[in-house]
Amino acid sequence: RPPRSTLFPYTTLFRSPTFSDLGKVAKDVFNKGFSIGSNKLTVKTKTSSGISLSPSFELKNDNLVAAFETSGSPAPGFTLKEKWCSGNVTKTNLVVEDKLAKGLKLDLEVVVNSGTGKKTAVAKTAYKTDGFNGTFDANLDLAGPTLLATAVSEYSGVQGGAEVGFDTEKSKLTKNTLALGYTNNDLTFVGFIKDLSVFEGLVHHKVCPDTEIAANLTYNKGTNACAFNFGTKYTLDKDTSLRMKVDCGGNTTLSCTHKVKPWLEATLSNSLNAKTMSGVNHGISLEANL
Repeated sequence: RPPRSTLFPYTTLFRSPTFSDLGKVAKDVFNKGFSIGSNKLTVKTKTSSGISLSPSFELKNDNLVAAFETSGSPAPGFTLKEKWCSGNVTKTNLVVEDKLAKGLKLDLEVVVNSGTGKKTAVAKTAYKTDGFNGTFDANLDLAGPTLLATAVSEYSGVQGGAEVGFDTEKSKLTKNTLALGYTNNDLTFVGFIKDLSVFEGLVHHKVCPDTEIAANLTYNKGTNACAFNFGTKYTLDKDTSLRMKVDCGGNTTLSCTHKVKPWLEATLSNSLNAKTMSGVNHGISLEANL
């Protein structure tokens, strides 16, 4: 009998994405590698004992926002993450993987705002097996938790998924989304129907090893509004990549990412409205991996 990869060359049964990762390759073309309206420095390092440390600083609208993230594994299958922001907000995650069952991940997230005294907690559950990836989140609000469930199934490149959110306090749906997609070696497509009124399609095509293109089309049935975005990424060489995205309003963003040193990556972005040749904006991002 031929192996599974020969029978189904496009199947990714063992790596079904989460619902939020559907169309991720297309989303990355639009979202990654751009730094507009801010100057940012991020440093990532890891100690010899395996503890990750990541301070970051961002100057935006004359405001400096600092954050510090750390994560480590106190025992196999356990991960502890901590994030502190300059607004005196701390977020702690305790993650347990593959302990109660193979493919089961439990994540308890606690956010504390020291300035206001507000505390929130969310219990997150994820289960992944052959051809299936599901999540179930619940915020621990005594007045009535908000529940969010997602499920994605994949077979031979065809993906189907659903996302449902429910507010138990108000007894009403907060999210209702269906998704259908297809993936093969160089083409990815996924369509979303949100609340039976908003339709969104994402397409990604890897033209060649150095070039990617993506398109995003959104139609709102209620307002009869339609939006279109186009993006591309070109890898110039092993150290330099160029990105561009443009929307139906003429807003165009160009970005260049260059690896200055093996441990230092710099991104320079500029945007303007190509119709009016106005609204010029820029941003610089530095990321150091030590």
